[in-house]
Amino acid sequence: MKRIVLAGYVALAGLIASLLFAWRFPAVKGLGTRVRLPVYHGAMTWATLIALGALLLISLVYLIGTHEPAWRWESALRKTVVAFWLVGTVLGFVAAYNTWDLSAVQGSALRILAEDPRLVMQIVILCLGFILLILPLVTQSKRIRSVCDLAFVIVSALLLVWAMSAGRALHPDSPVMNSPELLIKILFFMMVAGHVIAIVGITSLLFVWAETRKGVREIPAEE
Repeated sequence: MKRIVLAGYVALAGLIASLLFAWRFPAVKGLGTRVRLPVYHGAMTWATLIALGALLLISLVYLIGTHEPAWRWESALRKTVVAFWLVGTVLGFVAAYNTWDLSAVQGSALRILAEDPRLVMQIVILCLGFILLILPLVTQSKRIRSVCDLAFVIVSALLLVWAMSAGRALHPDSPVMNSPELLIKILFFMMVAGHVIAIVGITSLLFVWAETRKGVREIPAEE
């Protein structure tokens, strides 16, 4: 129980810190304080990409050694990554609508999506993540699901490279990277760090919860 509470506190602390840094993010020329939402979305995206890298490593660890704890960590991190990517995708569309003038684009929803490859990339990766979550309905093989995790990370990386190189009709240049103000870069870095801490906390919470449930199921067998 103490481990669950500690993991929950870590996750909450990371999220609160990220929100506070976003709230303190200064206005920028042309966007004012509206920049806070897309910058927060950007920080969450970078943190989730870091978590994707961790998912890649831990899936390789399981496939090489078939260690049961590694599988439980992988399962927990998978759920966290998909959850964070879902929230980040929603924030990305809200930011595009309110900040990047997505509302001014004429045409169908598909045409609006086609205006920015990054929005397409977010939707495709999210759909792939949902497939990972429902994969247990198709197969219970941990090795197959671990290979799918590995493939998910690789495909996500390729989609990211495509989106970054395909142009960005709605997404302007980064207000963080192009800003001469050191404070802006520091606050963005702290938001990324806060989200990483939150991801660690939530993943640990899911891992401890899975171990607790496993222990409860094993009690009757021991008796």
